[in-house]
Amino acid sequence: MFLKRLRQATSGRHRALECQLPLLDPRLSRQSYHRIVSRFFGYYEPLEARLLSLPWWHEIGVDYAAERRKTPRLESDLIALGETPEALARLPRCAELPAVASIPQVFGCLYVIEGATLGGQLIGRHLQAHLGLSPASGAAFFNGYGVQTGRRWQAFGATLTALVQRTGGEDDIIASANDTFATIDEWLFPTSGTRATHR
Repeated sequence: MFLKRLRQATSGRHRALECQLPLLDPRLSRQSYHRIVSRFFGYYEPLEARLLSLPWWHEIGVDYAAERRKTPRLESDLIALGETPEALARLPRCAELPAVASIPQVFGCLYVIEGATLGGQLIGRHLQAHLGLSPASGAAFFNGYGVQTGRRWQAFGATLTALVQRTGGEDDIIASANDTFATIDEWLFPTSGTRATHR
């Protein structure tokens, strides 16, 4: 099954990123959490703008604009954590985003950001217990789709599997997923001056 192959082929990048994120660390402070959410916002906002500009959504069976956008949740979290709309507009945005020039590349990218909603469930519970943050008070992003998270992941997996069976593109999907993990990692934990845009 392709999803199993994809998971195995991206497990190294996935583990490397998870090991660096301190979101489940009992020493996580509200200030550190705020900083992490700000960086996630700086990644997702330009990425989703690029994704939503693509013309293929009706072809690939994913209603991303209506059902799966993450930026509004990050915005609400940052406002709950004390940011103003003006401050949000000034946050740096990632300029080194994964390529999404083809449908396989889009699905590789979506595999990462949709898969993150599953792990976010565990993080959300930790944030509630450790920092007292709920989806309404700064942890909406890590709540994913709430009770619909599992169902939406299964629906995405079924759509991805059907795409591969119909058109192939397995290697491009894997490469794009690994590229997405790598660009997130470099944005959150820059090692060589990751470029950012400022507004």
